[in-house]
Amino acid sequence: MSVSISQVASKARVSSMTVSRVLTGNGSVSEKTRKHVLKTIAALGYVPSAAARSMRSKDALRSVASSCFALIFGADTQNADEFFCDVARGAEKEAANFGLCPLHVHWQENFDKSFPRLQTILSINGMCGAILAGQFCKNDIEKIKKHAKNIVIIDSPVVGDAGIACVESDNLGGCKLALNHLVEQKCGRVLVITGPKTHYFSQSMREAAKNFNDKFKIIDVIESDYTTQGGRETILKQWNNGKSYDGIFSNDTMAIGAVNALSKLELKIPKQVKVIGFDNIIYGQYIAASLSTIDIDKARLGSEGVQTLVDMIRGNKEISQIKKVIPAKLIIRKSTI
Repeated sequence: MSVSISQVASKARVSSMTVSRVLTGNGSVSEKTRKHVLKTIAALGYVPSAAARSMRSKDALRSVASSCFALIFGADTQNADEFFCDVARGAEKEAANFGLCPLHVHWQENFDKSFPRLQTILSINGMCGAILAGQFCKNDIEKIKKHAKNIVIIDSPVVGDAGIACVESDNLGGCKLALNHLVEQKCGRVLVITGPKTHYFSQSMREAAKNFNDKFKIIDVIESDYTTQGGRETILKQWNNGKSYDGIFSNDTMAIGAVNALSKLELKIPKQVKVIGFDNIIYGQYIAASLSTIDIDKARLGSEGVQTLVDMIRGNKEISQIKKVIPAKLIIRKSTI
């Protein structure tokens, strides 16, 4: 048998209006009372009626029949768990501020393989929308749009004219910061290790490298796979082929693999080779020569994604045409100085 709001009020010895204020966050309620009411709600197992809330509320966000949205991680994010875990935490925290619940799911290779898994989530009555984290092709986005009215893509730029909201990392600006730091550290022969050519971050790395052709004696760009093993194998292959560098730039995961390979080659960091990464994942701080890196505020990326989705739900039609950019910041550690 379901529990009513009046039963919660009676058990907590407060008014139904006070219970409502605690649930909605609207109105003045003391912290002591709020905790007492929440404890009573938990004890009775009370679940607010989304339908009733939607009929009462004048707020477009509150008037939707569901408080859920899909948080969909692209297939590419599986090689960047540390980065996107922080993004997810930021989204979770911001969602809680609005009384929303993200339903997490990971994209597979394409829509045809992913949709059977997404169908349950996307078919929820009154689903608020979807936040897409990572890389999605235009075709997949168009298909998702048929099942989710409000869509925000985060970290990645919008593909073509998809017409959806975007919270993008300043990947290009961050790559330029990293390479400029190697210039300042007097590096002359630089290796840039990217991921697959079609990936948006790889494209930013390549574009940034073109801007530094006249800053270094040599700047080589080599494709790998965004794994630690990929970074390690790239370094060993280059040195075994007679190539050597005094500066290396990659994302943090591959940079850690590069550091391992340089150690195997008995090269000293940063005296002989300087290494800088991108992402500021926590493991980079704890290797022998702590990793200099480019930081993107990952929690803010998730938070801004939720705020943008909320703006769309509340009727800000122009938000789908607006691109937010999360700035990059250089963090200097032992691997380059």
